[in-house]
Order: sequence, then structure tokens, then C-alpha cells
Amino acid sequence: MGSGIYVHMFRDGDVVPMDASVVREVLEPHAPYDVPDDEPVEWVRAADGSDAEVHTGDGVYFDRPGPGVLDVIAELARRTGAAILLPSEPTAIVSGEEGLRHLPEGLRAQAVVVPPAVLTGQAIAQVLRPRPEPRQRPMLPPFPYHPDPVATGSIVAADETCGCCGHDQGWIYTGPVHGEDVPDGRLCPYCIAYGTAAERHGVFFNEAEARRMPAEAARLIRERTPGFATWQDWGWPAHCGDAAEFRGVVGVKELAPHPDALDRLRRRCAEWGWASGATEDFLTALDKDGQPTAYLFRCRACATHLAEADFT
Repeated sequence: MGSGIYVHMFRDGDVVPMDASVVREVLEPHAPYDVPDDEPVEWVRAADGSDAEVHTGDGVYFDRPGPGVLDVIAELARRTGAAILLPSEPTAIVSGEEGLRHLPEGLRAQAVVVPPAVLTGQAIAQVLRPRPEPRQRPMLPPFPYHPDPVATGSIVAADETCGCCGHDQGWIYTGPVHGEDVPDGRLCPYCIAYGTAAERHGVFFNEAEARRMPAEAARLIRERTPGFATWQDWGWPAHCGDAAEFRGVVGVKELAPHPDALDRLRRRCAEWGWASGATEDFLTALDKDGQPTAYLFRCRACATHLAEADFT
């Protein structure tokens, strides 16, 4: 059968002629040329630019159809009730149980029944190239000071071997790693959470000062909490006697619902000696995808929002 697709009508196991007028009604709107009244359509081009040569005989043959042409094939099958014969197993698609009953016995066992309402080019493509089952990834370990590292982009789903434990854990860390013995490969979140990477390689992931928070909190943030990229080095903020939790990189738009965080940034700019006009210009320019940028935190005790900002 090669790489083409046939559309055939069957009755009681035998090929029967298709309604030539319906075939023309379906194909002619997709022909990129004027089709003479006494000739069949010999070429179709779909809206996505893909095309196929068409040969009409006992059925209709589409030679190497592109993705968009599959929609034309699906429409032809729906309109005529014909079967779609594929160049691979399963070898046929029929639109409903009635179409299955009329197939030859040899095709019937390997056919896929698709209801007419959902018989589309995408359905044909799915049968031709079945999508692999999505990988089931394990639950991430808890990170009290960075509670949603997937949302912040610090951890992503990946089929990649960890540079510390040597296993593909289904997740990988994308943030910075500091130290003299940084592993060659990226790290999995489990080697971060359980302290394996810090103990084995002497690495750390964030700056945190014990004078601003309990020593244990500072240690967890440095050694067992996913970090995130910043333009400058600055210490992890604290509030209510504990380190705050990181919520993500933000710009002025994302900070608008958090006036408490904006007030903190204004105070920080005042500490830098900036005039109020320069401060407001700076805050207006904050961009989560560029610079200057801001980093949003939240107090774990009172839910006050805090923010840090930096730039090159």
C-alpha cells in the first residue's frame, strides 16, 4: 500500500462504487486548479499548504497525503460512509459499526471504529501515529520555603539523569548550583530535598543568613531548597521570625495585587538613596521576563508579601 491512503466503499465484504458526485463535491473545493467537468479531481491542497495527488477508480487513492489532507479524507469518509485503508496496522478506519460490518473479514479484525462525529484528520493521524502514554512522574518532595518550584520554573519534568544520584527521576532542577565541586549534570529535586547533593558535593543553592532567620531555616534554604536565577546576590528575606517562602519572579503587573510588596521595594529604594521619582520609574519598569525584575515572597506566618528587586 506504500505511504498512500485509500478510501473504499464496501458492501458485504465486496468493494462497491462510490457516489462520484459526492466525491467531486468533497474534493473539488480543495483542488488548486480548475477541474474540467468531465474529469475527476487529480490533486488537492489543504488549508495548511499540504497536498496530495488523487487517483480515482474503484475508490479514491491519496498519494502521500500531508496533515491537512487528512481532513479532506475524513470528510470524504463521513460523507460517503466509506472505509479509510491505511498503510500500517491497524489497517482500516470505519465510521461506525455499520461500516465495520461490511468490511472483508480480513480487514474487520484490524479495523478501528470511529464515530462519524469525531472522524477528523486528527483522528486519522492519531491512528497512524499513536501518541505515547504520558509518563507517570513521582510526587515531588516538599520544599517549605519554595512550595511550588514547578510553577516558578525551578524544577521541570524531564527524562534526564541526575548528576548526583545517577538516576532518571522524572524531574530535573534548572536553577543555580554554587560550590567548588558542582556536578557535571543537572540535579534531581530529591538529591536537593534530602541534602544528598549538599553533603556529597558541598554545594548550595541560595544565599541565606542565619542572623535574619533561625539557623535551621537558613541551612534548609542554602542546602535543601531549589534556587532561582538572579542578576545580583542578595540574602533570602525573612518575616515574623522565619524565612519567607518564594512565590516566583514577577514584574510590575504581577506586583499590582500586592501593595505590601511594592511598599517594601519603595523602602529598599529609599535605602539606596533614590528620589521618589526615580523609585516610581524603577517600579514601573519591573519586568518578570527581563530587567529590572522582582522576586515575590510571602511570610509563612502572617501572609504578608515581600519583594526583592535587582538588575545588572
